[in-house]
Amino acid sequence: MHVNNDLRRRRTLSAWPAGVSALWLTAGLLSLTPTVALAHGEAVTPHRLPAIEVRGELPPLKAGVASLKFGEFFAMPVGPLGLEPSARLLALNGKTVRLVGYMVREEEPTAGRFLFSPLPVVLGDEDESLSDDLPPSTVTVHVQGAGTQTTPYIDGLLHLTGTLEVGAQEEADGRVSSVRLQLDAPLSRRLLRARPVVRAVAR
Repeated sequence: MHVNNDLRRRRTLSAWPAGVSALWLTAGLLSLTPTVALAHGEAVTPHRLPAIEVRGELPPLKAGVASLKFGEFFAMPVGPLGLEPSARLLALNGKTVRLVGYMVREEEPTAGRFLFSPLPVVLGDEDESLSDDLPPSTVTVHVQGAGTQTTPYIDGLLHLTGTLEVGAQEEADGRVSSVRLQLDAPLSRRLLRARPVVRAVAR
């Protein structure tokens, strides 16, 4: 059993980016400080979906759902090989989990998926490297039935429940994801139908 756990760790090591700085380990993994990492001034219309917005206490976990925190993704302290997936992350692979974090604001979002981070982040144009902007614990969230539709951007702290997938996988846009969350069909439909925030216009 112990040998199998070691093998699972080694197979998953290739999923994690190399050369992660101590700054990201502190801010990216453990912090939920509401500050935007990058701001490019691109206009993105925020939407609302109260069912997943955190406004005070989180709702109770449903039966069969495990709570997973971004700070639990990696084994601590960091060893000579760099970031390694934690035993808890590997144990929850294929299970239903709830994550609390922020939708990454992308100037050029990709249909059928969005990025979920432990802190607010704004991604600039496609010439910028994701590894420069995103914490290493960033999760790729897959939305069922999206087709060519991109997911509306929802601002603020959110809670998402879905099936966890761990390991390197090439995405449709050519990026390689390390951790994914597969949303079920009902939540996917609600996300795609999120309503834009309407602000009063001063006269």
